[in-house]
Amino acid sequence: MIPFNDPTILFTNAGMNQFKDVFTGQRKVDYNRATSAQKCIRAGGKHNDLDNVGFTARHHTFFEMLGNFSFGDYFKEEAIHFAWEWATKELALPKDRLYATVYETDDEAFALWKRIAPELRGGRVLRFGKKDNYWSMGDVGPCGPCSEIHFDRGKKFGDGPGDIINGETDRFVEIWNLVFMQFDQLPGGEVVPLPKPSVDTGAGLERIACVMQGADSNYQIDLFQSIIKAISDLTHASYAKHKSSHHVIADHIRALTFAIADGAGISNEGRGYVLRRILRRAARHGRILGAHEPFIYKLVPAVVGQMADAYPEIKEKQSHVMWVIQTEEEAFLRTLETGLDLFEKVAKKVKASGTAVVDGETVFKLYDTYGFPVDLTEILATERGLKVDQAGFDEAMRRQQEQSRAAANFRVSDFVDKKIASEILNLSVSNKRGIKNIAYELSRLKHITNVIRRIRLDVTEGGEVAAILLKETPFYVEAGGQISDRGIIRSEKAEGEVFEMMRINDVDVHLVRMTKGSPFAWDDDSPVTASVDTERRWDIMRNHTATHLAHAALRKVLGEHVHQSGSYVGPDRMRFDFSHHQPMTPEEIAEVERLVNEQILKATDVKTDIMPVDEAKKSGAMALFGEKYGDTVRVVSVPGFSKELCGGTHVQNTSQIGPFFIVLETGIASGVRRIEAITGREAVAYMLDAKQFRRKAAQAVGRPESEAQVGIEQMREDYLALQKELKRVKAEMFAGGAKSIGVETSVGPVTLLTHSFGDTDKDTMAAWLDTQKAKNKPVVAVALGQMNGKLTYMAAASNAAVSEHKIDIGDISRGLLAKFGGKGGGKPSFAQGGVASETKPDELFSTIKSLLEARF
Repeated sequence: MIPFNDPTILFTNAGMNQFKDVFTGQRKVDYNRATSAQKCIRAGGKHNDLDNVGFTARHHTFFEMLGNFSFGDYFKEEAIHFAWEWATKELALPKDRLYATVYETDDEAFALWKRIAPELRGGRVLRFGKKDNYWSMGDVGPCGPCSEIHFDRGKKFGDGPGDIINGETDRFVEIWNLVFMQFDQLPGGEVVPLPKPSVDTGAGLERIACVMQGADSNYQIDLFQSIIKAISDLTHASYAKHKSSHHVIADHIRALTFAIADGAGISNEGRGYVLRRILRRAARHGRILGAHEPFIYKLVPAVVGQMADAYPEIKEKQSHVMWVIQTEEEAFLRTLETGLDLFEKVAKKVKASGTAVVDGETVFKLYDTYGFPVDLTEILATERGLKVDQAGFDEAMRRQQEQSRAAANFRVSDFVDKKIASEILNLSVSNKRGIKNIAYELSRLKHITNVIRRIRLDVTEGGEVAAILLKETPFYVEAGGQISDRGIIRSEKAEGEVFEMMRINDVDVHLVRMTKGSPFAWDDDSPVTASVDTERRWDIMRNHTATHLAHAALRKVLGEHVHQSGSYVGPDRMRFDFSHHQPMTPEEIAEVERLVNEQILKATDVKTDIMPVDEAKKSGAMALFGEKYGDTVRVVSVPGFSKELCGGTHVQNTSQIGPFFIVLETGIASGVRRIEAITGREAVAYMLDAKQFRRKAAQAVGRPESEAQVGIEQMREDYLALQKELKRVKAEMFAGGAKSIGVETSVGPVTLLTHSFGDTDKDTMAAWLDTQKAKNKPVVAVALGQMNGKLTYMAAASNAAVSEHKIDIGDISRGLLAKFGGKGGGKPSFAQGGVASETKPDELFSTIKSLLEARF
C-alpha cells in the first residue's frame, strides 16, 4: 500500500496503481490482461474519504479493490459485457435493481449499455459529469471517462427526492466501476492520449459483500463483525447506541494495521501525518465509547485473526504494529486529556460571547502551547455547533514561523512566560558579540566568567526563575540527541541552579532557579563561577562515545544498511534508533556488546578534528540522521573502528566509558529498530545487581553459582509438571465426585447447584459443570472463579431443565451479569461471562435463585 517509487500519491488508492507505467507505455509486460485484489487506502490527497468514514454505510479509509485490467486488449464493448455478465450471472443480482451510468459525452458507452443490457432501457442508463463519471489516479497520471453499475438497495433506505443515483444517501450504491483509460494527465494540465486505450475495472469487495449478504451497511458484513465485537468487549460500550464510533474505530484499525505492516510510519508529515490523523480520530471516538486508556492497539489481533489468512504479512508484523500504535496512542491521550479540558473552557466562553466562532489565536494556542491538533479542534467545534477561524489560525502560524527562523532552537519550558520570549530574543541579538561556549574544554567545566544579562521569568514554589546570559559558558546546550548540562552559577552575592539550557539566535541562555539571593544581585559584567555537574557530564560523554561505537558495531553485525534514525544521549542511558528490517537475535545483541566492549578495553584515544564538511565525508565520516551541517564540521573518531560527524562531547579515551550493556532492543516503526544501553556507573550498578541476583538464585536452588541457571530451569520444569498434575487431579475430583461439591438448593422443580472456586482455571470449572449438566434430572449449575485476575462466571442447565421446564440459562445469564457490572450470555444449556471484581459470590448466587423462582 505504500507507493515508495511514486511521489504523486501518499498511499495506493486503487488497483491500477501498480499498472500505472503499463498504461502509460513506460513498462512492457508479457501479458495484456490482469485481475487483482488490491489493498487500498483513501485518506489524504485527491481521494480522501476520511471525514465520511463512520457516518455513511459504504465509506472506508482502508478497503480491498477487486480489479480487471486490459492493456491495449479489450475495450469498452467487452468491458461492459464482462461487467454485466459477472453481476447478473455470477453474482445473480436482480437485473431490475441495477442501473448503469456513463460520462456525459460518452455516447459510445451509452449505446453499448442499451445493446448489451436491454433490461436497462427506459431510463436506467444515466449520464453524469466529471465529478461522478471521470476517473484519474491523482493530479497527474492515467485517466479517462468511466461507467458504473449501481445497485438499488430498496425503499428501506429511502424513497425521497434525495435518494438518487450518485446522491448522498445509502439507497443506491456503486458496486462496479469501468474506467476507460484513454488519456494521460501530465504536470501542468496537458492531457494526451495513451498509446493504447485500456480498461481499469474496480469493484470494492466490502460493497459487494454488503449487497450479497443483504447487510444494512458495509460494517455489518463478515469482515467487520469480529473487529466490532472486539471494540465492544474492550470499551464495554453498546454497538447499538454508538454505531458510528464503532464503525470509525473498526475502519481505522484496519487502515493502521495494514499501512504500518507495509512499511509506513507515524509522523508529522506526508503519509505519516495522515496515519496520525487516522489514529487520533479513532482515539477520539474511543473516548466517546468511554475508553480513557490506550486500547486501539489491542484491536490489532482482531484484524489479524480476521484477515491474516489472505494477508499473512500482518500476522508476521503484528507485534511491531501493536507497539507503534500503542506508543502513538499513549502520547496522544496525554495530549488529549489536557486539550479537552482546555477546549471545554474555550467552548463555554465562545458560546457565552454569542459569536459561535473559535478565534484563530485561541486555536493556535491550543496547537502551539498544548500540542492539540487543529483537525481535532475543528471536530470538537463542529460537534458543539461552533466554527473555527482558519484564517486567523493561519496568520498566527505564519507569525510563529517567522519567529522560529530567528530562533530555530528556542524552546520555552512550561513555567517560562512566553511574553518574555521576544525580550530574550532582543537581548540575545544585542549581546551576541563576544559570547563564547567552551563546553568542549573539559578542563574548564568549572569556570569564572561574567554575567551579561539577567531576566526574571517567574517565581515558583521552588524559587525565583531567571534567564542568565554569560560571556563564556562551559554548559553544553542540547543538540544532536545529547541533552543539556546542569550545574550551578554562583558568587558571594547569589547562587542559582542551572536546570535547562536554550540556544536562541546562536546565544546560549541558562535557565536558573535561584537558591540564594536574587539574579539582580548580579550587576552587568559581575564575575560568577559557572560549574557544570561534572559527574553527570562524564556519564553523558560515556554514553555519547558508546553511541558511536554501537553504531559501528551494528553495521558490522547486521550489515551496511544500518543507519541512525534518531538518538538520545543522557546521563542514565543512550538510546539509538536505526534502520533494520527485523528484531535482533540474542546472538546479534551479544556480538554488538562484545565488539563495543572490545574497543573499550583497547583504550583507544578518541580523536576530534575540525575540517570542511566535504572533506569529512570523503574521509568516510558518517553524517547522522536529523543533523544540519555547516561548511566546517567536527569529526569524532575512534581510529580503526568509528568515524562520524558530531557536535557532541566525548570521552578522551575509550577506556573511560567503562562496561557497555544493551538493556533493550525493540521496534519503533516499520523498518526502524531501537536499542537502549548503559555504560559507566549505571553499568557497574547493573553488574553488581546481576551478581547479587546470581548468588541468591544459586542459594535458592541449592547449587553452585555456575549451575544456577540449570537449577532454575529444572525448578521451572518441575513446577510446570506439578501444575499439570494438579490440574488433572482437580478436574477428575470435580468430575468424579461432583455431588459433594457445591451448595444444593431446590427452586421449584429444579435443583440449583452453586460453587465459588476461588483461583482456578477454565477446565476445572467446565468439568464440574459438565457433570451437573449430564444428570438425568432438571439441574442448573452456576460457578464463579478467579482467572488471570478476572472474576469469571459459568453456568449450565441439564437437558431436563431445558426441555421440560424451558430454562434458558443464556438468557437468564445476560440479565444476571448486567446486574453485577459484567456482560456475557450463551445458549439455553450453557453460558459464560465476566462480572465486576468486587462481586460477592453469595449475592450473585442469591440473585440467580430469585430469577429462577420468578419462573415458577
